[in-house]
Amino acid sequence: MIDLYFSYRSPYSYLILPRMLKLKNESNININFKLVYPIAIRMPEWFEKKNMFFFLSTMSDFKKKAKQLGMPLNLPVKPDPIKQNIFTAKIAEDQPYIFDICHMGQEMTNRGFGLEFAHKLSTKIWSVKNWNMDEHLIGILSEFNIELSEIREAIKKNESTLIEQIKQNQVEQLKAGHHGVPLSVYKEEYFFGQDKFNDLIECMKTNGDI
Repeated sequence: MIDLYFSYRSPYSYLILPRMLKLKNESNININFKLVYPIAIRMPEWFEKKNMFFFLSTMSDFKKKAKQLGMPLNLPVKPDPIKQNIFTAKIAEDQPYIFDICHMGQEMTNRGFGLEFAHKLSTKIWSVKNWNMDEHLIGILSEFNIELSEIREAIKKNESTLIEQIKQNQVEQLKAGHHGVPLSVYKEEYFFGQDKFNDLIECMKTNGDI
């Protein structure tokens, strides 16, 4: 089993998803999908002294790696899942998107579709303008035979539980040894970043799990 810690704002979390899905579907490996809030929510102090050059460098690297992996990408992301000033790195107090998608993602995880839903929604976030419009969410959820109105009602009813589940994932993430995402944990060893996926696979092969 692999624990996969994932954030909907992390571009590198997006990049690892197709390979994780392929591993799950072709090797029958159990991927324990663990959603966490973005670091901008968990650790806003991490962005202190960051500026636009940090964001530009990150996006340049992300764009290069997405191209290498043949993954759809359309920058800049609009809207950004986190409202943040790229010049000062200041995080807005009002966050109209991230909690909605995280809680929807956790509800889908509870229904057994966490990884698959994350792949569908993340692809929209990183490649389609106005990804947050209902028409996009309806299209994604229809692939799981779920109505948008129904899942919103479920989220409203279960929101406190969903929040606690995400926070518990964050506690377990730190216990695993790292605060970053994507974070893959296998046999108490962690592999931080999408570029460590091949190292994870080699470790699993060494242990005879694939």
